[in-house]
Amino acid sequence: MLSVRSIFRPLRHSRHPTSFLHSAASPSSSPSSAAAIEAERAIREGPRQDWTRPEITDVYQSPLLDLLFHGAEVHRHAHNFREVQQCTLLSIKTGGCSEDCSYCPQSSRYQTGLKAQKLMNKDAVLEAAKRAKEAGSTRFCMGAAWRDTVGRKTNFNQILDYVKEIRGMGMEVCCTLGMLEKEQAAELKKAGLTAYNHNLDTSREYYSNVITTRSYDERLKTLEHVQKAGIHVCSGGIIGLGEAEEDRVGLLHTLATLPKHPESVPVNALVAVKGTPLEDQKLQPVEIWEMVRMIATARIVMPKAMVRLSAGRVRFSMAEQTLCFMAGANSIFTGEKLLTTPNNDYDADQQMFKLLGLTPKPPSFGEETEDCQQEPAAVSGSG
Repeated sequence: MLSVRSIFRPLRHSRHPTSFLHSAASPSSSPSSAAAIEAERAIREGPRQDWTRPEITDVYQSPLLDLLFHGAEVHRHAHNFREVQQCTLLSIKTGGCSEDCSYCPQSSRYQTGLKAQKLMNKDAVLEAAKRAKEAGSTRFCMGAAWRDTVGRKTNFNQILDYVKEIRGMGMEVCCTLGMLEKEQAAELKKAGLTAYNHNLDTSREYYSNVITTRSYDERLKTLEHVQKAGIHVCSGGIIGLGEAEEDRVGLLHTLATLPKHPESVPVNALVAVKGTPLEDQKLQPVEIWEMVRMIATARIVMPKAMVRLSAGRVRFSMAEQTLCFMAGANSIFTGEKLLTTPNNDYDADQQMFKLLGLTPKPPSFGEETEDCQQEPAAVSGSG
């Protein structure tokens, strides 16, 4: 019997990765989809930053099974397909944010029943990081409900200390603290920060329907500061905000045309919270097919990025999550909460890993300034 590995090996190294399908197809078969064409190019030539929106739209609109297959193909070329990184996200400063992000229960503008809290103390944060590591997480992410870090020198210095301590525990460390200045990015880099999360949320065109207190360009400026400091960029978005298909494509286009692709791209499904302007979106929840399209398209257009199956995962069954892993997702968040919203049960995740044959991805402590766009040798992903 042919193994999965033996089936995919000729596809991965062939200049025509769709040849396996074509060999069994009739002469009247449909022509190759955009997903097939761009997957072949990604495997042959590596990442590119000159994507056009129409190109990404064509990939996104490819027949779903074709998109899923070729997303998996690129994933197996660029990554160990069985490895999935487990991350833990902790809200170290909850609520009281001055922003008006219409999806967020931490905004002080909305009545969501969330009580604002001060920055957690060092012992509590380090204990949470220790528990996360013991549970299998290799990246520890700290989030603070701030618009920016200007004028927060005392708290910022505390966080620098947290970063140093957690990095010393042998974990990757990520922060999401709002907008950063260039000097602050440099300080975080010096402290040992692995990555900085600053999501674009949606397309430039739809952005003002979701947020008005922070501009799209301000978000991009923070990403620029982070990249120039030599810290990995973690940036993605949320689907289910009421946006159109072109807005999802627009988000991916912005990310895929950055000077460097983000090291990681979180794909979030909106968790509609009562009291926020988007609470009624719970009547139109994101379906698994939408997640698969976003993940597979992200994988093809940004082949080297970690694609993170993030908020909203709790709504999807194990079978549905399996489709996301097949499409190219290779990271999840573990723990009972993602900042303030529910997350998947730890034991259920461990059962899923065992059933699917997934293995935890170890932490990576390569030089953060390394050019992530270089094409690596193919990873076999064999067990």
